[in-house]
Amino acid sequence: MFLTDKYHALLPFHASSAAVKNPRRAGKALSKPAGSGAGAGSTRFGAALSARLGSLLPLPASPLAALARLADLLALTLADAVPALAGEGDATAVAAHLDKGVALLDACNAITARLDRLRRRRLLSRFALHLLSSSPQHSSIRRARAALADRDERAPSSPPPPLPSLPFDQPRDRLSAAASVLLAVDAVSSLAAAAAAAVFSGASLHTVFPLVSASGDFPWAEAFNAVSTQLATLATKTGEVDAVDEAVRKLTSVIDTEGELDEAALRAVAQEVEKRTEDLAASLDRLSDAVNGVFRAALCLRNAELGSIMVGPAEKTFLQVQGNMGQEFGSCCTSRLCVKEAASDNTVQFAPFCKCGIQ
Repeated sequence: MFLTDKYHALLPFHASSAAVKNPRRAGKALSKPAGSGAGAGSTRFGAALSARLGSLLPLPASPLAALARLADLLALTLADAVPALAGEGDATAVAAHLDKGVALLDACNAITARLDRLRRRRLLSRFALHLLSSSPQHSSIRRARAALADRDERAPSSPPPPLPSLPFDQPRDRLSAAASVLLAVDAVSSLAAAAAAAVFSGASLHTVFPLVSASGDFPWAEAFNAVSTQLATLATKTGEVDAVDEAVRKLTSVIDTEGELDEAALRAVAQEVEKRTEDLAASLDRLSDAVNGVFRAALCLRNAELGSIMVGPAEKTFLQVQGNMGQEFGSCCTSRLCVKEAASDNTVQFAPFCKCGIQ
C-alpha cells in the first residue's frame, strides 16, 4: 500500500491553485515582502541543521541503517522548515517549491514499494528454509528450488516504480530567508534520494551524491558535504541486501547439486541464510518507520506552504500539529484539512477550533 493511501486524511483535497497561479494575490497573504538575507527563523534553522548533520558522523557500517538515520534527519528538517518559513514572506519561493514537495512524496512511495519487494523476497527465502528443515525429501527440495526461483526470477504482480531522482541545483544569486530554508530542504531531500538509489540499485546505477558550495549563507554546508562524501564511500561497500543475495545463491548451489545432497553443507548455508534474513528484517522495519516519518513531515510542510499562499481572513484558520516533532502551525480550511495529528501515535482527529464547520 502506498503512503498516499495510508495518510490520505492529510492530503489537500482542494489545493489553492488560484493563489499559486496569481503571485499578486499570494503575496498579499504573507506578512511581509520577500527580502534578501537570512531572518531569525532561518538562522536558527541553519544552525540546527548543521548540528544534526554533524551528529550523523561517523555513519554506521550498514547502508540501510545509515539511510534510516538520514531519513530521520530529513523528517526533522522538514518539520523545522514549517516554523522557519512563518512570516518570511517569499511567496514566489514557496509557490515554486510545491512541485518539489510532490516529488519527495513520490520518492517516499517508490522507496516503500522497494521495501515491500524486499520483504516478499525475504519471505520466500524463509519459506525455502522451512521446507528444507521440515522434511529434506525430494519433494521438499523441489518446492524449495521453486520458491528460490520465484524469489530471484519472477517479477511481482505489481512491480515497484523506479526510484525517482531529486536533483539539487544550488543557485548563484543571493536568496531570501525563505528560499534559503527551502534550499536546505531540497539539499537534504536530494541526498536521501541518492542514498536510497545507491542502496536499492547497487552497482547497476552510478549514483551522484550532491554537494553544496560553502558560504556564509549556508552554515550547514560543510557538515552536509562531509555526510555526502561518507555516503558515497559507503555506497561502494556490500550491504545487507547483497549479503542475503549471496547467501541465497550459496543455498541454491547446494540444493541444485546433482547426486546425493550434502546435508552438512546444507545446514551451514541454511544457517547463514537464516541469520542474514533476520538481520535484514530488522533493518527493513527500521527504514520503513523512518520513511513513514518523512512522508508525514513532507505532507505537513506542503500543507503549511499551501496555507501561506491562501488569501482572505475568512479563508484562513490554523492547523496545530503536536507530537514528537514539536509544535507547528499552518492553514487548513480552504484545503479541508481540519485535522490535528499527534505524531506520537499517528492518530488523526478533527481539530475542534476550525471554523469551517467540520468537528
